[in-house]
Amino acid sequence: MNTLDKLQKGWLVNLRQAKYLGVLDLQRELVKLRQGHRIPDTLLLVEHEPVITLGRRGNTSNILSSSEQLASQGIKVRQVERGGDVTYHGPGQLVGYPVIDLAARKIGVRQFVDLLEATIILTLADFDLRAGRQSQHRGVWVEDRKVAALGVAIKRWVSFHGFALNVSPNLDHYCHINPCELQHEQVTSMARLLGRTPSMVEVGDTVMRKFAELFPGEWREVSPAEVCGRVPAELTQNMA
Repeated sequence: MNTLDKLQKGWLVNLRQAKYLGVLDLQRELVKLRQGHRIPDTLLLVEHEPVITLGRRGNTSNILSSSEQLASQGIKVRQVERGGDVTYHGPGQLVGYPVIDLAARKIGVRQFVDLLEATIILTLADFDLRAGRQSQHRGVWVEDRKVAALGVAIKRWVSFHGFALNVSPNLDHYCHINPCELQHEQVTSMARLLGRTPSMVEVGDTVMRKFAELFPGEWREVSPAEVCGRVPAELTQNMA
């Protein structure tokens, strides 16, 4: 086993704001690097422009608005390889993409998803929000309102895609979809639950801390430039 795996080192990277397709290309390249033991486990955090994504089980009938209506709101639609159905990303939402070698950590897919949910639950607890799971739906809930969605992909035991925590997004954008086969009224945000808008930096720092606790190792924060420097420059040009 490679030294990186023995030490379980890891990178925590906050990309701030970056375009969805550019970060998707970055993830795919990082997966290859992780499979080749050329980088450690990595967590990317990011805010995206408004975009609706369809997972492997995605049903276009869960997109309720026409392409013209979506375009008028600046919302694009992307088909991707993650699990799950239809979801939304946009400003004010903290998206986490863990590129994790599950085999090196000796954890299965179900346990991995449980740990991602636990990361969000523990994060919300630091903001005095009591969150939990629902047996019928993946994600994180506060009472009967969903505050975070999950959808992962695994390739040769390395993960990508991940979770989306609603900090303070435009919840009206959820009117365009049935998110993960739910009604848009069932979706909420930290801002709505708290009655104030929490700092994205504070939420991101808390997510990183809780993630590092649940995935033990020698984690350190690294700059976006350090991570992007590991992949061909043309793959990151579309992130800005």
